[in-house]
Amino acid sequence: MYRILGADGKQYGPASLEQMRKWIAESRVTAQTRVQEVGAGEWKTAAEFPEFGFAEAAGIPGGGAAAPPPAAAGEPAEPRKGLAITSLVLGILSFLTCFLTGIPAIICGHVALSRARRAPARYTGGGLATAGLVLGYLSLLMVVPAVILSGMLLPALSQAKGRAQEISCRNNMKQVGLAFRTWAIDNEDQFPFNVSTNKGGTLELCSVGNDGFDRNAAFHFMVMSNELSTPKILVCPADSKKQPALDFLSLQPANVSYQMHSGTNLSETAPEEILVVCPIHHHVLLCDGSVQTMRKGRR
Repeated sequence: MYRILGADGKQYGPASLEQMRKWIAESRVTAQTRVQEVGAGEWKTAAEFPEFGFAEAAGIPGGGAAAPPPAAAGEPAEPRKGLAITSLVLGILSFLTCFLTGIPAIICGHVALSRARRAPARYTGGGLATAGLVLGYLSLLMVVPAVILSGMLLPALSQAKGRAQEISCRNNMKQVGLAFRTWAIDNEDQFPFNVSTNKGGTLELCSVGNDGFDRNAAFHFMVMSNELSTPKILVCPADSKKQPALDFLSLQPANVSYQMHSGTNLSETAPEEILVVCPIHHHVLLCDGSVQTMRKGRR
């Protein structure tokens, strides 16, 4: 008794030897049709069975009760293994495309292996599919630690960047403090906002707002251009809303991050009074030139 694998992938039979010979005579079974002898696990082509007489003249009459299978003329001569090959190719490419094809390689490999197990007569390439699966999983094993490492490093890098910006901000404010004290040495120990514009100061330009900060800080900094040397130090490194001026002649409030207090009470004789504040890091520049972190509740 024999079973037939039709062109539609379905099995027909069991059929007797006589029935098989009849189907052969009617060209419903060709030499390439896949046939399995009942009780045997291996599928072979019909030509591999001597009793079917493909080496002899066909047309032996016979009869049988089993329904004939559909014509097998369009059945492929070789089992299909295209999906298994695809899995292997994608697995190889996963190491050249930053692991982007690793998951497709795994999916194709599983489907190809499943097909090979269900219909070994129609689908082969189990070894190729297994290789594609292995390569796909290896690519994931390589990318997952990289993602985890990136997740660990990014916060550390961000923290390091923030710390560097904070240190740079403190250095900026120290240079500003040095500029104030240097300017005062040449102007009877007074800061610019306590010296008249007739004498090179900015006294008449003071404009203190309700928050206690002078709205014309840019003008006060501008008269100290020789002492400051560059307008870049007037912008906190962490302030993305402000851009350094090209030079002091073009200095505007949009080019200054630091807020300034002004008034006659601010001079080197009052060393603990706050002169300049960084609104981002909350550093404060005191009249004695030191930079500290602002104490809560202090103005």
